[in-house]
Amino acid sequence: MKPKNSDRRALLKVAVLIIIGFILASVLYSILDFLNVENYLKSWVLALITVVFGVTITIIIAKLIKEYILLNGVKQEAGTIALLFEIISYTIVAIVALYLIHVNVTGLLISAGFLGIVLGLAAQSTLGNIFSGISMIIAKPFEPGDSITVQTWQYNKLPSTYPHEEYIPGYTGTVVKIGLLYTELLDEANEPIYVPNGILNQALVINHHRASARLVRFRAELSKSVPFDVIERRIMKLLREFKADHESTVSIEHVSENTYGLLVTAYIKGDAKDARKLRSAILAEILKYSNPKGRYLKSNA
Repeated sequence: MKPKNSDRRALLKVAVLIIIGFILASVLYSILDFLNVENYLKSWVLALITVVFGVTITIIIAKLIKEYILLNGVKQEAGTIALLFEIISYTIVAIVALYLIHVNVTGLLISAGFLGIVLGLAAQSTLGNIFSGISMIIAKPFEPGDSITVQTWQYNKLPSTYPHEEYIPGYTGTVVKIGLLYTELLDEANEPIYVPNGILNQALVINHHRASARLVRFRAELSKSVPFDVIERRIMKLLREFKADHESTVSIEHVSENTYGLLVTAYIKGDAKDARKLRSAILAEILKYSNPKGRYLKSNA
């Protein structure tokens, strides 16, 4: 995806501010050097310039991050991610400013590094969820409103024993929110599911919303007394009514002594509800042509 003109202008604005900051710092430092100003005063001036431009650029970039997420990401977490960026940036600016005024920051950095290691080990799972959440917001494998199926070994779900079609063991629901720690799904029973981002980032995710067409496929055993050409003609007519006749097939899969196996494969544009309606309509159509004893019933069609 190519960057928009507004994004380019924003990045150009940040680059110009950085260049101006370096130029002003160099010019001011040269003037102070020419006036034989003492070194400690020059250091304080450079530190002040660093703080001013560092804070200014941080505010601008944080605003751009927030606007980008509001337009392309998860609106609920835009402020949190921008705030996280500001905290990290302000910390770096403060360390650079202290270094410029000849404050010994080595011990401070060692202590901060040790503290960071301890906190990182203690909050490894939490930090993993945060970074996974940020990566999913940037990569966008799914967005709020998408219907997805999550398949992962951490939360096993037993496959169905339904004999007529394969079943994907997983959790299916609509994405409600991608947070920094958890992603919220709403399953078909209208119950919320909260999946840790670290697990979701490693899971197999099937995004049903982005599919161009949804597959509806099933098998049925019919009595040989039901003519195949009649049932085929009726099902294809039904598929045309649902606008699902493109690349769809009605075929005989196998033949036994008294029955034959009917295989229907159809592609419908729509969500899971549309697919269930089509499946139900096809099954209802099949029932019109057979009674409990499997005898063919005449139809006016």
